Amino acid sequence: MLFKFFLLVKCTFGFQFIISSPTQPTIPLFMTTSPDDTGDRASNIDLPPRVDCVEHISSTKWLALKTYHWTDQEGVKRKWDVAVRTTKKSDDKADAVVIIPILRSKTKPDIVDTLLVEQYRPPMKQHTLEFPAGLVDEGELVDNAALRELREETGYVGEKCAVPPEISRAVCMSPGLCNESVHVVIVEVDLDNPYNQGSPKPELDDGEYCVVKRLPLSQGLKNVLDDENNAMPLTGLYLFALGLEMGAKLVKEGLWRG
Repeated sequence: MLFKFFLLVKCTFGFQFIISSPTQPTIPLFMTTSPDDTGDRASNIDLPPRVDCVEHISSTKWLALKTYHWTDQEGVKRKWDVAVRTTKKSDDKADAVVIIPILRSKTKPDIVDTLLVEQYRPPMKQHTLEFPAGLVDEGELVDNAALRELREETGYVGEKCAVPPEISRAVCMSPGLCNESVHVVIVEVDLDNPYNQGSPKPELDDGEYCVVKRLPLSQGLKNVLDDENNAMPLTGLYLFALGLEMGAKLVKEGLWRG
């Protein structure tokens, strides 16, 4: 009979992780009790929530299912199932980059376009419309990852020296489901660069099928995304378009104080 052996490893963040082996007998994780034996939790309200340990449930090549054993602000022990990328090396580093390309030309200053990628997403069972994005390779700088992914998915070459990419702090994607975080990177694309003229060719990986769409930022991006005949937009892209529309309204109404 096979048993699980749970080894608790204290990490630098004060969390405890579970490493399982199918060949050893079970060792209890924690002796958990209620926050107050009398059942009164009032004295424990506003304690800092914390993750106590992480239990590995199962995994495939790219994803793992884990159960986070955590304590809420009232001291109650709880569980949360989480999807985790198997490529994620550290909780303090973002998994990926999302690129917002800004296409401009010095010879045509009225042009301000962006690039979107349409591709089929099996979990949604339909095509989606997204900003270019991709994983950050081990040891790769965030700006380099953004420039690489932009070139691979769209064929366009972004600027690094003349106008350095703008990198956001790490932001979460779907914190109720997974621990994925990304950097949003604004990348300037010089349309006067010979590499960006004509129809640049993407450098797609095997099994990757993307349609690149070039759209103007100056008008109607949200209208394009609202059209249900088009692919389903990613949340971040839709919020970006909504922000552009709201900003334009505020400027028109004289309410923008930025």
